[in-house]
Amino acid sequence: MRPLRASIDILIVTVAAGALLGGLRLYQSSLSESSDIERTQAAISRLDAEVGIRSALGGPDLNEYGHPPSLDPDWFDGAMPLNALAAGDTPWIEIAIPGEWSRDHPRDPTLDGGRGAMFWYNPKRGLVRARVPAQASDESSQSLYAAVNGSEWTP
Repeated sequence: MRPLRASIDILIVTVAAGALLGGLRLYQSSLSESSDIERTQAAISRLDAEVGIRSALGGPDLNEYGHPPSLDPDWFDGAMPLNALAAGDTPWIEIAIPGEWSRDHPRDPTLDGGRGAMFWYNPKRGLVRARVPAQASDESSQSLYAAVNGSEWTP
């Protein structure tokens, strides 16, 4: 009877340890995603601030709407703001085409949409948005987009 009891005890300890490790990994993953969201929000703020400063200063480098027609990596002295939710080889900025200038958000909020860039910039409105990785459902992708950009995505 003793070997059976020892086997059951070992099984209980193994299951409990597995559950604990799984919980720790889930917690660590959640912390990592929160950190990536915060870093991406900081990047959006840097991009927005730069667009705002350049728009306020005026000059010949602005479009007819008073905003830079594109974003220049040289503005950031080698420390470009990056989307921490995107892979390192992802293109940096997608400039909205004239047919999208009436939009506040890209047609597809995920990195799979458009030309797959980290950020989407509307030069008519001076808006910068971060794209997000596709999630398990459209709703969860849109929820992540809203959390990162501080604005609900609208089609």
